[in-house]
Amino acid sequence: MRKVIGTADASDASDASDASDASDASSTGGVIVSSSRPPHPIGVSPALDKVRDAQGNIIEDWYRGNKWPPGDYPDNPWPNTHATAFPRRYWSSDLYAIVVLGDFVRAQIGAVRWDKLAPFLPAIPTGAALKAELDQLVELIEYRAGVLAEAMAQRSNLAAYWRGILMFNASSHPYTCDLIQVASVVGQFQVMHYKNKYNRPRPSQLSPALMPTIYPPGHASFPSGHSTEAHLMALCLEQVMPDAVSTPVSGPETTALRRMAERIARNREVLGVHYPSDSAAGKALAAQTFRLLMRCRKVNNTTNPNKPGLIQLAQQEWEPRH
Repeated sequence: MRKVIGTADASDASDASDASDASDASSTGGVIVSSSRPPHPIGVSPALDKVRDAQGNIIEDWYRGNKWPPGDYPDNPWPNTHATAFPRRYWSSDLYAIVVLGDFVRAQIGAVRWDKLAPFLPAIPTGAALKAELDQLVELIEYRAGVLAEAMAQRSNLAAYWRGILMFNASSHPYTCDLIQVASVVGQFQVMHYKNKYNRPRPSQLSPALMPTIYPPGHASFPSGHSTEAHLMALCLEQVMPDAVSTPVSGPETTALRRMAERIARNREVLGVHYPSDSAAGKALAAQTFRLLMRCRKVNNTTNPNKPGLIQLAQQEWEPRH
């Protein structure tokens, strides 16, 4: 179950260090850690021994209850004066991403801010251009069998695909996983704002021949959320991951990370739930969102080495170790 502000206590944040393949999931992409540990109930536990007299003879035939804290200790017997702040690594990735979101909505580049990005998005096709998009989606139906398993997995676990490119998880690269979750949460926030603004119908509303493989999600079509999140994740990860996947091979759009983002977006078109122009809009939205995100000091802080942002912390995780 996804953790949100109101239900944060439903799972144990300390499990973040035990993250594995089975526990890395979110609604569309980030790293969510589910709890498998029990809580800490305190009841009456039997004492180690029965009550004895001065000569060591048992004088009661039952074990007295052992309280916690122990009843023979003073109030607050072990004050920990070293705890001056909540540990940064105990923050769960998804909840820390909400903290970053508070910074993101204040970020600006001149007059450009999070809710002023419409001029950077492509126009929604109409007329012949719209028909061409729908015709293309009908052509893509024959590819569904080939991408179905992958596309269905990508509905809820984009993080697994980035971790598959170069091996890492919340134990080996916790700040990298935080960065992915920030991209997921900020991307979702952005895309829902613009989906509501444009309120574009889903392709299957216009072309019954499509009959999508899944029920269309409960929000409008433009821009594509998967495209937005995947491209935003790719742009963030390019700042920290090794050159093998973050350096263009022959052009600016050919890093392995961006190719994965394009693949994720295209699979949504094959399923029949997005137009190609939705994917293009998601890519454009991610690019502008990334520029604003890099203005957030919790994400990118090059001016104060004592308070590094997630980018700087994640870069350290990928430095060669001998």
